[in-house]
Order: sequence, then structure tokens, then C-alpha cells
Amino acid sequence: MHFQARSAAIIGIALVGWLTGVHGTAAQTAVLRYGVDTDRNLNALAQVVAEREGFFARAGIKLELVHFAATGDRPNDRAAMMSARDKFDMTRVQTTLLVEEGLKGSNFVAIAGVVNNPAYFLVARPEIKTFADLKGRSLAVTIPSDGITMTAQKLLAMHGLAPGDVEIKDIGGSGPRVACLKSGACAAASLSQPPVFDALDAGFHSLALHREAGSLLYVVDVVDRAWAAAHADVVTRYVRATAAAFRFIHDPANREAVVKAAMQQTGQSEARARQMLDYIWDPKNDALPRQGEIDMRGLSGMIALQGEFGILTAPLPPAQRFVDLSYLEAAGVR
Repeated sequence: MHFQARSAAIIGIALVGWLTGVHGTAAQTAVLRYGVDTDRNLNALAQVVAEREGFFARAGIKLELVHFAATGDRPNDRAAMMSARDKFDMTRVQTTLLVEEGLKGSNFVAIAGVVNNPAYFLVARPEIKTFADLKGRSLAVTIPSDGITMTAQKLLAMHGLAPGDVEIKDIGGSGPRVACLKSGACAAASLSQPPVFDALDAGFHSLALHREAGSLLYVVDVVDRAWAAAHADVVTRYVRATAAAFRFIHDPANREAVVKAAMQQTGQSEARARQMLDYIWDPKNDALPRQGEIDMRGLSGMIALQGEFGILTAPLPPAQRFVDLSYLEAAGVR
């Protein structure tokens, strides 16, 4: 997969001539076309904060969102991304997709972290009291190669359930998975925020958090390696702005401003936004990077998980193959 970035006439042409300096205060504004396949998702919280608090403006970045269609809540929708790859300069993807496509020859490379451990909950019907009660029942997740599916299967194994003990249902989107729970067709489901609250309010309960399967790196910002090299100043300025936004999000002094940003992004009430952010602000969940850093141990953990569940075959590739840390370093992030 690639953006055909070697042809400046196809990608990034709007940026030519705008790269006048490393520091945003000295640079003219550069338009950065950013591909997004899901709306109302807290994965974009740092971008919303960077916009609201002026970090993008000070870095000389104008973020232009380019929407492309994906199925349900699947950032791993390769077909949707492939069809839109010439329309954006940067996007965010699950690390599982980054690795799979990299092994197929993609020129994608991760330049910053977006989500470490995702806010996913393994939720069950009231009669399912323990993991043992799931034996012979069904669990709704998503496609086999998705990090959510693999961490759910890891949780099953950790609680003594063997492959085949639980029927795995592929249902795209947390909303449809909630509906499966309510209908009784699913005994349990892996749910994101905010749909999980709908399930909890309906009387279902959480058996486990997906982060209990181990620390991972879930979502990263990616660019075409050649395009990034040709537009290093723009990439560095973007990283610097979002790093400032992550620091802002984690600073307790900014809680009220972050709540407003979360409400804007998710369309949820203040109470719901606070519930979602409580999970993110809880240090033990390690949900968001502190300043956009790439957790190399978390990426290695995800690659190991892909090997464990047969998505990748040995020898497993090193995590370093799929990242370029130079932009974080140039932005002052260690």
C-alpha cells in the first residue's frame, strides 16, 4: 500500500513552496490532508485539542480532514483506505494493519503514537457471571486480524477457555454488537466507548478490560516514507503540535477544556464525556501516549500477538521495521 508519494504532482502538491522553516512560528501555513475513516471517535482527541488550543496554528499546520468510508468501527478496512490513498497525506491505522501491509511491501511508516491500550470492554449478559460461563456461548468481536479480536481471544485463554470453547462472531461496529447482546444472540461482546454505556445501562456488565491482555500499541499516525522525507518539516510540525496536545490532555489543570473537546468530538453529553475521559486519565490504563511517543515495547507486543494467533508466521519482524522516530526526535519528543 502506498500514496504514490514519489509523484509530487499527485500527492502533496499543495504543500510545495510552503516549507520555510522547522519551527511553526517561522513557517507559513501548510495544509496537511489527513484521512479519517470513523467519526465521533476519541482517537482524534489530540487533534481536536490541537485545533481548539491553537497548537496547530502556532505550528503552521492547517489540518484538512479527508473522509473515506470504512465498515463499522474497523480502522483495518484495507479496501477503503486503498481506494482513498491518493486523497490524503497522513492517516491513522491500527498497528496490526501497518505491520501486515508493511510485510506486503507497503511504504507506510509510523511517525507518532495515537492510542496505546484501547478503551474496549468485554461485556456480558447478566447470566454470564464468569468467563467459564461463556463456554458453549458466543462472543461478538470483529475480523480475526483486528487487535480487538486478538486481545479478546487472549482474555479467553487467560481465563482457561480453549480455542473452540466460545463461538467467535464477526460483527463490525460496537453499536451492532450491543444490539446482538440485547437480542440474546450474543452472550458477550467487545465494546468501545461510548456504546459500552448503552450496554451497561441496559443491565449488562463488564467481565474484563482488553488492556488486561497486556500492554500494546494500538493506533499510530502513518505516512508514506518517501512523502514524509520530502515534507519532513510539515510532518515534524504536525508531530510537535499533537505532542503539545497530548501533554495538555494529561495535565490535570486542563481537565475542563479537555471535557469540552471530548464533547465536541464524540457528540456525547458532559456526563458521558467525563466517563470516557476517566478511563483515559486513569494511569493504569495507559490509554494515550504522554506526548505522541511510539511505545516500541507495545508495538513488539502487538506483533507477538499477531504471531500467537497465526496472523503472522515466524520469524516475526522487528518493530523497528515499521517506524521512523526521526520526526518525534526533531519535534523534541523522547
